Amino acid sequence: MDNQIKSGKDVIDEFFAEILNVEGTDESTVNKLIELYGDNKFTDSNIQNALEELKQEAIKPKK
Repeated sequence: MDNQIKSGKDVIDEFFAEILNVEGTDESTVNKLIELYGDNKFTDSNIQNALEELKQEAIKPKK
C-alpha cells in the first residue's frame, strides 16, 4: 500500500481522469467539466454557463 499523501491537485487530476468511468454519468456533461478543468476555467460561473448551454442543446427541437 502506498503511504504517500497526495496533493489536492493530484486528487483532483485523478478524479477528472476517472470520472468518465463512473456508471450513470452524462458523457457530454462530464466532457464539458473536464474541458473547463483542463483549460483552467473551472469556476462557478463558467460551470453554470456550460451546463445551461448543454441544457439548451438538449431541449432544442431536433430538425
